Amino acid sequence: MPARRAIDHAAARQTLGDLHDAYQWAIYAHTLADRTNHPAERLDAAAMLAPLAVLTGHADQAVTAYRDLVDLATAELGHSHERTLYARAGMAEAHHRVGRCEKAIRDLADVYTTATQRHGPEAPVSLKTLTQLACLYRDCGWRDVAHRCLTVATTIATRYLPRGDPHRARITDIVATPASENHRAVCTQATPSWPALTGLPTVRTI
Repeated sequence: MPARRAIDHAAARQTLGDLHDAYQWAIYAHTLADRTNHPAERLDAAAMLAPLAVLTGHADQAVTAYRDLVDLATAELGHSHERTLYARAGMAEAHHRVGRCEKAIRDLADVYTTATQRHGPEAPVSLKTLTQLACLYRDCGWRDVAHRCLTVATTIATRYLPRGDPHRARITDIVATPASENHRAVCTQATPSWPALTGLPTVRTI
C-alpha cells in the first residue's frame, strides 16, 4: 500500500532526525491516504503529519492537520478515546503556538476534564494533558497557575505511578523547564480563561 509505505518512510526519517524530509514524506502520505480513503491509513497519515508540521515550524498547517486528525479520530474511535484526546490536545497546542491562547487553554482544559472523567486522573493521557496545560499557562505568564497544575500532576504521579515510570520523569523535567521566550511575541492571554483548580491565584507575572 503506497500510503502505508510513505507513512513508514516518514517515521523512519523522523527517527533519523531528518524532520524536514520526514515532513515532506508525511505530506505525501497524507495525500495518498486521502485518495485511497482507507480510514486507518488516513488516521495514521494525519497522526504523522500534524506533529511534524509543528516540529518544522509550519504552524498554520499544524492547526489544519490536527483538525483533520481530530475529526478522523473522533469518527473512527469516539470522542473520549485516548488517541482522540491526544489529538485534541495537540490541536490546542498548535493554536497556542499561533497566539490563540484563550481558545488553546479552554480546549485543552476540556480535554483534561474528559480524560479524567473517562480514564481517571492517574491515566497517562490525563497527566500529560495536565502538564501540557501547565506549560501553556507558564508560557502565557501565569506561573502560579502553572505551578499549581504541576503540583497536582506530581502528587498524582507519585501516588499512582512506580519509580522510574517515564511519565513521572516527564513531569519532573517539565517542572524544571522555563517558560518559552518565543511565545511572548504572539501571546494574547490577558487573563486566565480556565482556573484549573479552585483557589488558584490570578496574579500575572509578566
